Amino acid sequence: MSFTSPLALLLLLAVPYVLWLGWPRAARLRGQRRDRLSLGLRLLILLLLVFSLAGAQLVRAADDLAVVFLIDASDSISPAQAEQAEQFVRQAIAAMGPNDRAAVVVFGADALVERPFSPAPELAPITSVPQALHTDLARAMRLGLALFPAGSARRLVILSDGAATVGDTAGAAELAAAGGVSIDTVYLARPAVAVEAALLDVRAPARVSVGEIFTIEISAYSTADMAAELRVLAGGAVAHAETVQLRRGDNNFAVRLRAAQEEFARYRVQLTPEQDTFFQNNELAAFTEIVGAPRVLLVAADGSVNAEGAPEPDPAPQLHLALQATGLRVDRTTPANLPVDLGSLASYASVVLVDVNAKTLSPRKMETLQSFVRDLGGGLVVVGGPQSYGMGGYFGTPLEATLPVEMQIKDQERFPAVSIVLVIDRSGSMGQSEGGLTKIQLANEGAVRVVQLLNDFDEITVIPVDTQPNQVIGPLPASERAAAIERIRQIGAGGGGIYVRAGLEAAAEVLTASANPIKHVILLADGADAEQKEGVPALIEGLRAAGVTVSTVSIGRGPDTLWLQQMAELGAGRFHLTDQAANIPQIFTQETTAIQRSYLIEERFFPTQTGPSPILAGIRATPPLYGYVGTSPKAAAQLILTTHQGDPLLAAWQYGLGRAVAWTSDATGRWALEWVRWDGFAPFWAQAVRWTMSENRESRLETAVTYAAAQARLTVDARDAEGAFLNDLALVANVVDPSGQAAAVSLQQVAPGRYTADFTPGAEGAYFIRLAGANGTTADIGQTLGWVLGYSPEYRNLDANPQLLASLAALTGGRELAPAEVDGSATAVFDHNLPAQPAARPIWPWLTLLAVLLLPVDVGVRRLVVSRADLARAWAATFGRVLPQPTPVPARAERVTRLLDAKERAQTQRTAVTPPPQPEGSPQEPQTAAEKRPSASPAAPPPPAPGTLAARLREKRRQESDRSKS
Repeated sequence: MSFTSPLALLLLLAVPYVLWLGWPRAARLRGQRRDRLSLGLRLLILLLLVFSLAGAQLVRAADDLAVVFLIDASDSISPAQAEQAEQFVRQAIAAMGPNDRAAVVVFGADALVERPFSPAPELAPITSVPQALHTDLARAMRLGLALFPAGSARRLVILSDGAATVGDTAGAAELAAAGGVSIDTVYLARPAVAVEAALLDVRAPARVSVGEIFTIEISAYSTADMAAELRVLAGGAVAHAETVQLRRGDNNFAVRLRAAQEEFARYRVQLTPEQDTFFQNNELAAFTEIVGAPRVLLVAADGSVNAEGAPEPDPAPQLHLALQATGLRVDRTTPANLPVDLGSLASYASVVLVDVNAKTLSPRKMETLQSFVRDLGGGLVVVGGPQSYGMGGYFGTPLEATLPVEMQIKDQERFPAVSIVLVIDRSGSMGQSEGGLTKIQLANEGAVRVVQLLNDFDEITVIPVDTQPNQVIGPLPASERAAAIERIRQIGAGGGGIYVRAGLEAAAEVLTASANPIKHVILLADGADAEQKEGVPALIEGLRAAGVTVSTVSIGRGPDTLWLQQMAELGAGRFHLTDQAANIPQIFTQETTAIQRSYLIEERFFPTQTGPSPILAGIRATPPLYGYVGTSPKAAAQLILTTHQGDPLLAAWQYGLGRAVAWTSDATGRWALEWVRWDGFAPFWAQAVRWTMSENRESRLETAVTYAAAQARLTVDARDAEGAFLNDLALVANVVDPSGQAAAVSLQQVAPGRYTADFTPGAEGAYFIRLAGANGTTADIGQTLGWVLGYSPEYRNLDANPQLLASLAALTGGRELAPAEVDGSATAVFDHNLPAQPAARPIWPWLTLLAVLLLPVDVGVRRLVVSRADLARAWAATFGRVLPQPTPVPARAERVTRLLDAKERAQTQRTAVTPPPQPEGSPQEPQTAAEKRPSASPAAPPPPAPGTLAARLREKRRQESDRSKS
């Protein structure tokens, strides 16, 4: 027996006191017996409770066997090896006994539990996908040890090629041996590598100037002498190509290139040998920042026809010329061609969006813009127009999160109450997946954003339709948005097509009962599956007569697209065509903002300056403007210029490491006609754009990233303009991984001017690092650099390591098993040849229960007196009915009978000794001297007093005797 809380056993010191306190002191023997029994019960109850508090448990060994299979799933394991390992585990588990349990762990750079411990004799297909960049066998072993249950023999079975690239494998094996865990190993042999060539390293300078000639250093390895083609690609174009001669062993090459233009250049080096086994290790890359005059990316429509067939006016010709006139290098692109990768944007100091509609930017592009500003310290300037801000569907997007203004204005005096009805297609086609979400889920998200954008006094109704309206939500006030949103997210796809007339009839019924002054219907339908069109034009005409407008959205171009466009024109609404369901949320919010009308303010006004800013340096007065898009300033924003209604006109703020500026008017002749003619137009926009640029791009930081043992080390050497070390800097690095996730790491100073920090890359690809810092005397410094994690290190060392597996088995007393198809040794995994580990099982609950059951027994012993007669009556009332017994003589009557018999005998003896009395007057014989002496025998007891129990019994006995004689 053992105890989990042995300190509670100190309560046993109270036992002597309880024994002394309860020891019986009565004089009667019978009372002492009962008191002693009660005292014994109390002591037993006390012991049981103390042992329960101490966590009593029994320790015993059981014939149970627990096995954890560790399956290597790193990049060095081929599909054939993976199938071989899975087949081995499947056969082994099928041979489990009734007392056996098995678990499965799949590992690479990390370890995942594929199957927890289970007695089931079958293995489901393996689905876990760990990070395959490394083989961390030590982590997998520690995870396996943590899974083992207590009280069973324990065995680890490792299925691997033995090529552990990271981790303390020997230490993990020693831990297993100390815990009595046996390790069996199954070597998964790699195919023989005849000839192999691989790139080992590519080094390029972190920063060069335009026109500078720099060198890319390349290291390669080959197992044989052969020729190979070496190419360097920059931006998809071949910057250098040559044929090189590889020698057996290490090879070094140097490629000289010229920096042509300012950009964040990525150079990819490719090696194509004559003979090779693995192609995965034939490409590496490096980044170089080519600096020069700051570059700006201008994003605006180019005047071409959009996806809906309408011409897009060019909103940025004057702005483009103004920026170029101030010495900025401006590259121009359209929203459709805006780069989606962070590396391309990193070449620019700032990005300018001019009247860009959110539906022309994918969510991924907006997330990239957000990361460019927040994580890399880039700049962003958003210029307004009729297709921007709330009118352009910015609400709820990453673009709104980046800007210093919100898209919503909550002012009932400026915004009349709105009743909006969303007729949403929920036909079978809406169940199709797009980007990981179904079309109906994206439509639901659009409806949610509409609810969030409406004011509390507005009204919302959502009508999902296939062959009929189904799961109708509302009409509800927008103040109940939480309940509405919960129900909207539960809408699912149905079947068939959308019956347009049924949906519009349901919408007309809702809007007829609404008293709000503005009423609007948004019809979302599949461009190839809109049915029941008969009677719809007349219905829409009736709605228009009642003051209801109708807009339509066509998902995809189909035979019904033109009809949907005609219905939008008939309903005095807008028509939207999108071939991407991901645009539905932006379209819905754009429609909601448009019908509220007050967001688009087209009035003449003069801007009002509300705060100082470098953007207005040298500007004392501004011309009037003729319109803007209404927004609200965010709490942390700097409001620089406002409109005549107090809305933001020019706002700016710091967002993460970068800066963003919002201009809610436009830069064309529509609203800024007099600004375009104004002499300060070019300086104003140049100052706005330059304010968003990082002021520390020219800081002298020398950076390098090295990679070893699954860890990347960032090293920074900081110097001032004279070359002196910069010490005591608070440097922080934002590391953006290939998926766009950012993590901040702090650098520690390790030498004069030198700072280092470690981070763990989790995937292959390009990493962008933004350095920023300052001290008390030095201005802010910073730098952006890139680093590429090339092919998996599993392809760097191509040698297997069966010796490691053998050493693990020998250290723990395990075995080296062969794959299942070789000798069928998989069944040996569950051999019961290991000593079972002692298992502790708690018994304190049973001890507590026994103490509770003994408590009423103790009370009964102390409070109740039970005689033999009571026991006899209890017997007769219970078992006596089933088992008849001779009627016993009552104990009291038997004793009285014996007493009466004794008295009878005594009376008889007294009668025989005492002479009969003489009659009076009769002569008496003289007595002798002896006779005169008193008799030594005791006198007979006096007869019982009349009326006593003894007298009555004697009389009754005499009467019975007389009756028997007669």
